[in-house]
Amino acid sequence: MMEKFDWNQLLHEAFTMPGKLSSAYFAMHNYSLINRILAISQLDERGLPVSPIASFNRWKELGRRVKKGEKALSLFMPIKIRKRSDASDENDETGKTLFKGFMLKKFWFSLNQTEGEAYEPELLVPEWNYATALDALSIREVDFTDIDGNKMGYSFPYRGMIAVNPLNPLPWKTRFHEITHCLLHTEEAMLSDGKVLDYSLIEVEAESVAYLCCASLGLPGLEESRGYIQYWLRQSKSRQLAGKNIQRVFGAANKILSAGSKGGNYDNA
Repeated sequence: MMEKFDWNQLLHEAFTMPGKLSSAYFAMHNYSLINRILAISQLDERGLPVSPIASFNRWKELGRRVKKGEKALSLFMPIKIRKRSDASDENDETGKTLFKGFMLKKFWFSLNQTEGEAYEPELLVPEWNYATALDALSIREVDFTDIDGNKMGYSFPYRGMIAVNPLNPLPWKTRFHEITHCLLHTEEAMLSDGKVLDYSLIEVEAESVAYLCCASLGLPGLEESRGYIQYWLRQSKSRQLAGKNIQRVFGAANKILSAGSKGGNYDNA
């Protein structure tokens, strides 16, 4: 299950593959950010480039076959778990409650692991659109009015509002950072995990999402983002994010990227 996964290793890998994250955004667009990173990592280990991925049966439908000896890629796949329910619980016709989870399954192969008919992408990748993303996330960007010219941006998470300094040299990095505060750092969102994060880890979460979004969309600011993350990690007691926090980071980045893609249909891992 997902809680047993090495989330720190996955986040570390994500921070070392910015160019490939951008390539994977187009080649594996309908897969979640987590699964794209997992796929890149496994393809790297096998000396294979980033390319479209699909299940064994899907490649067969497309007129291609998996080459002999090729090993499947492991990605997170949603599953339903049936569990006995108490009399007070809502249950289905079998008297058991359904719980949704995710497990790693070896079902996928890359284009370079197959052979056969020429492959033609089925759909054009939808363009990522900022206005579409804000609308889908119920967030507004307002005029920057702070008199502190050194401040690059700020947010009002409870009101779903962000502002970016017009002189900011890296506005997109700041936009994603502030959007993350609106998604993850309202009082309701903070308490849903059972405890309130200290300020340093709040900043690490927000900047990690900014890094993943910028890397996926091929936007500048990655070096500055890594430096910011390292600074705030040094200020924290734990010196690293817990697995639950990293899942929040990937979830928020995936939500932002999906929200700005008209017609995007990401998996949910």
